[in-house]
Formats: sequence, structure tokens, C-alpha cells
Amino acid sequence: MSALEVIRHLRRELRESRFQRTMALMTAFAAIASGFEAYIQHRRGDFADWRMWTPVWLMAPTAAGALAAVGSRRAAHTVLPALSVISVIDGVIGFQAHLAGIQRMPGGWRLGQYNVVMGPPVFAPLLMSSVGVLGLLASVLRPAESGGGAMGQRLPDPDRQTGLVARIAQGEFQRGMAVTAGTFAILAGGEAYFEHLRGSFNARLMWSPVWLTPPVVAATLAAAVNEDAARLVLPAASVVILTDGLAGFVLHLRGIGRMPGGFHNLDFNLTMGPPLFAPLLFASVGALGLIASLMRRGSEGR
Repeated sequence: MSALEVIRHLRRELRESRFQRTMALMTAFAAIASGFEAYIQHRRGDFADWRMWTPVWLMAPTAAGALAAVGSRRAAHTVLPALSVISVIDGVIGFQAHLAGIQRMPGGWRLGQYNVVMGPPVFAPLLMSSVGVLGLLASVLRPAESGGGAMGQRLPDPDRQTGLVARIAQGEFQRGMAVTAGTFAILAGGEAYFEHLRGSFNARLMWSPVWLTPPVVAATLAAAVNEDAARLVLPAASVVILTDGLAGFVLHLRGIGRMPGGFHNLDFNLTMGPPLFAPLLFASVGALGLIASLMRRGSEGR
């Protein structure tokens, strides 16, 4: 199957809200990446507060629930949404805890220009809550089924065509998904700015996620109001930010390898080196944008 055929297949499945299994797999991967990143970041703080363990504790059950949703509709509609809601709540609580941590630093918010950079990563918990958003979306989709119709054709399923499922299939959710991608782009770009400012932007490529954030946010907002932008501009911007995130992962991996001891001193270098999986969370914004761009628009023929 060619790349174009794969894209057409994904587009058809998304437009009929039949993308549950793939979305559940994405949720499982995001849960593992975000949980591991939380572990590494909180290890720097020696887990001084028991709440620092919660995103780590959630990693295994969320990933397991998402994987269970791949093969079980019951898990997809019960276990996965429950764990996803908990993940979102945990992200909001973590955000409040990080704000409080910055406040407790010498000078508090009066020295915010320093404390926001050197203190707990302010946007990281909200960015990690994207795992919950992916899981919630997966829970309301339908699994792909054999014998689907042609691209753009609505497949009748009266027992399941309700609520958000119907809105996705009928093209009433693309705008909301685009705005969601834009929101996480702001969080990811802001976090990349503070993290790279901590490293003094000692490599020019460290500016790339910061530079890319404004045009990606603009693309998501344009997609929310304009169908052509959703079809043309948003996927292009999403591919760019997805590629940048994957490239950032490789560069962070290389940065860890260049630290004293390299991969032979991995236990220390993973903790004190560049955050390994943070660029992949940035790349997930591009995945959300691509999903939004492939969704049906309400004005399209059915």
C-alpha cells in the first residue's frame, strides 16, 4: 500500500469516526513517553513531594488501558475514558503544584524571569495532559470495520451515531480539534522556550520549536474558521512541527551521548541531560493537527 493510499484510508476512517484502535495506540505511546519524562524530571527534584509520583503511577495503567482498548470495545468505553479523565485532572493539579513551586522559590514571582526558567517546568503538566485528551478522543471513536464504504460516504450505524461520535462523522468537530491542537502548540512552544532558555540556546536549532509555534497556532486558528486552511495549511504546518519534534528527539539523544560518560553513564545523564522525550510531546501536537486536518468538515458532501 502506497503512502497516498494509507493517507486516503486514514482520512476515510477518521471521517467516519472509525479510528479508535490507532488513536488508542497513540494514547499508549504518549502515556509511556510522558510518564517516563515525568519520572526523569521529578527525579531531579528527588521526588520531594509525593504528588510528583502521580504521573509516574498513572503511566502503566493508562498505557495498559489504552492497549486494552485496541482489542476491547468495553475497555475503550469504560476503562480508557476513566483513566483519561484522571490524567487530565492530574495534569491540572500538577500545573497548580508547579506554580506553587515557583512561588516558593526565593523572590517568588517578583523574580519570575529567573524562577520560571530555573524552577519546575511550568507548562509541562498541562502538556502531559494531552495523553488524557488523546484517550478521551479514542474512547468516543469507533473501531475500523471491514467492508467500509467509499471515502466520504457515511456508514450507517444508528446505535452508535450519537453524541461526539455523530459530531465527528458529520463534520462538526474539526474546528474544536484544530483549536485543541493550537492550545497544545502554545503549551509545547512555551515549554520549549523555557527549557532551552535554561540551556542558553547554545545551539541555533534550539530555537526551531519556538519559531514554529506562532505559525502553527495561526494555522490551527485559520483551520477553525476556513475549510481551505484546514485542508491545505494545517496539514503542512502539522507535518513541519511533527518533523521538528522527531528531529529534536534525535538531537536530545545525541546530547545525552555527548555528556561525560555518554550512554555508559546513562543513569545520571538521562536525569541531568536534555529531556529525552520532551520533543516527542512537542511532535504530538503535529499529530493532533494532522488528525484535525483529516476530519470531515460539515460543509462537505456526504
